[in-house]
Amino acid sequence: MKIHPLEKLNIWRQSLVGQLLLRFWVCHIIFFTLIGAIQYTSLKNSLYQSVEQNLLSDYYAIRNSMGSWLSSSEFPPGRFSELRPGNFVAFYTSDHQLKSIVYSYGKANSTVPNLSRSQLQFDLAEKARSGGCFIFEDTDEQQYMLMVAPVVTNQLSVNSLPLEQNNDIQPYAGYALIGQPLAEQDLILSRNLRGYTFNAIIIILLSTFFTALVLQKPLEPLLNISYTARKIAAGRYDLRLPYMNKTASEIQQLREALNHMLGQMENALNTERSAKNRMARFIADASHELRTPLTSIRGFLEILQRTGMTDKETLDAAHQTMLIETERLIRLTEGLLTLNRIAQEEINSDHSEELNSGLHDVLPELMPLLAPLLKDRTFRFNGQDFRTIDDFVSEVLDTSQVLPLKPDELKQILYNLVNNAIQHTLSGGTIDILAKSENSRFILSVRDNGEGIPAEDVPHIFERFFQGDRSRSHGKGQGSGLGLAIVSELVYLRGGEIRVESTPGEGTSFTIFFPLVLVKNDSLMTQNNCLICHR
Repeated sequence: MKIHPLEKLNIWRQSLVGQLLLRFWVCHIIFFTLIGAIQYTSLKNSLYQSVEQNLLSDYYAIRNSMGSWLSSSEFPPGRFSELRPGNFVAFYTSDHQLKSIVYSYGKANSTVPNLSRSQLQFDLAEKARSGGCFIFEDTDEQQYMLMVAPVVTNQLSVNSLPLEQNNDIQPYAGYALIGQPLAEQDLILSRNLRGYTFNAIIIILLSTFFTALVLQKPLEPLLNISYTARKIAAGRYDLRLPYMNKTASEIQQLREALNHMLGQMENALNTERSAKNRMARFIADASHELRTPLTSIRGFLEILQRTGMTDKETLDAAHQTMLIETERLIRLTEGLLTLNRIAQEEINSDHSEELNSGLHDVLPELMPLLAPLLKDRTFRFNGQDFRTIDDFVSEVLDTSQVLPLKPDELKQILYNLVNNAIQHTLSGGTIDILAKSENSRFILSVRDNGEGIPAEDVPHIFERFFQGDRSRSHGKGQGSGLGLAIVSELVYLRGGEIRVESTPGEGTSFTIFFPLVLVKNDSLMTQNNCLICHR
């Protein structure tokens, strides 16, 4: 597509080079205008001062003869060699009537203004009293420098006084108007102005050309930045601006700032993409987990409605299955609500008055829930077998050990870990809880000697709804795949760390590390070396 020249000019004017050159031109025009005005004024004053000196010199050359020429019958010569070439002297009577004109040698008609054809536009007496020179423009638009000197009757007194004091002597016999044309001076000024303007234009054009060439190199990094930015806008978020040698520090700072911004943008986009993927997977998993029990319940209800069975044993079996699936839905819903509540809290939020629960508070309440699930499995705490709540309270629980968790959170962590171990430990197996303080940390472990976890499943066991096909299948229990995810989120939320070690066929160990919190004199002392969960 062909671009109109005016549009090209507008594009160039809006570019950085165009903006710089326009400002360059404005600055140069202002600079040359000021310099030219100063130079023109100085030259004009110098030339006009020289003319004033010439007029004064002519006056002193003829002042001895002016009185006799004007007051007697003696007529002045038509030409006077003492006058500078082109100068003239016009004699006027006291009533401002032109009497005669004295010329210098030269062309009188071309140098003398047309004073006799029109009435004077100024007062001779006033000009004589002022004693200075002034500029006069005749009807032909020619300029002259004029000076008016009085002619008095007492010639002796006039000759003995300087010019500036002659104006006060009376009576006047008339006035002498001495003038010099300014054509030569105006020509000099005009030539000087044209030459200066021509030279200024040449200098501006040459400086513009060289400035445009010089600007190409410093502006090249900006062009590269613009080119790279267009690629990034097209979706290449992995691109970065390369380091540029010998460039301005401001451009280097811009490059670093843009690279930092691009890095932040890429991280944000990756985080958003990852969050979308997790959300999609979560929705898919949640839909699957919810659909399975709902489908089972619906199937039994359809069978009962269609067949109208009245057999009590069959009805009890159907009701029992539906009850189990309903409880599974309730657990799944409660797990999702728990994960949502954890997500709403800020990590390490200030709940110091609540985050101080110990095993001596939680295990006595937890044992009645775990006992029916243990059946014939052995449950040990720090290597000792226990079956009753009183044994825990009186013998092994250290009341000085406090964890940065709410009591309900600690209870849920222990229940989920022990229940997970029970589901994957065969009858006659052993489940251990180990608690100890070491290196300013409180370490809590839940171990089993069950079937273990395959190595490929270990990195994913804390993901929501994850259930290994071989070692963590639905057939082994009624889990929803949210228990370990809840444990991991709670540990991370409270500034702890959880690790898992498992060997297929030998068992699994979950170990939790928390900063040590000791209860002394009914006050809390928290160690500052809190570990962050590696997930």
